[in-house]
Amino acid sequence: MATTSEQLDQLTKSGPELDDRELMALEAAWVVTPQAPPQPAAGTGQLAAAAARTPLAGRLLEPITPGWAVIGPAAWVVLLAVGIAVEPPPTNPNAVDPWFVSALGTVLLVALASTFAGFWLRRRWSLAASLVAAGMLVASTLMCPVSGHHAIGAWWVVQLGCGLGLVAASSLGLQRTAPRSASAIH
Repeated sequence: MATTSEQLDQLTKSGPELDDRELMALEAAWVVTPQAPPQPAAGTGQLAAAAARTPLAGRLLEPITPGWAVIGPAAWVVLLAVGIAVEPPPTNPNAVDPWFVSALGTVLLVALASTFAGFWLRRRWSLAASLVAAGMLVASTLMCPVSGHHAIGAWWVVQLGCGLGLVAASSLGLQRTAPRSASAIH
């Protein structure tokens, strides 16, 4: 069956053709007219609505590369093991830690568990949790001599270096996995 160009035009035509003025009017209406944000589903509460409005929440849920999902936990395992290995026995083993030292240790463990869970799920929030946990590790290393638990020595410098290395790795990971904006692409 042979088709003529007229029949082909009729088959491919989707509707009336618009001239330039009509196209410009449609484009202006589309660009200028503000879109209402999507309404959260019933029963999701205000938290879901706040998360939908926060671009940070969306960025933290983005996936990370398999490389960063391996580098992050590996850095934690190696540097934490080195930091623990160089720590000497306490100066006063019978001394009771102040409550804030125990609280910091507990929050550090929760942040570390969150970090590893995030790396397992390959989500960007794992790097943010890693940064928080590394910051707490540095704070606990700084507070150790202040609380009288240990005296400052070469071990302290090594442990502080391990903590700062984890801060640097977490920060670098957050920067490297940052979503690229449309203006950066062009």
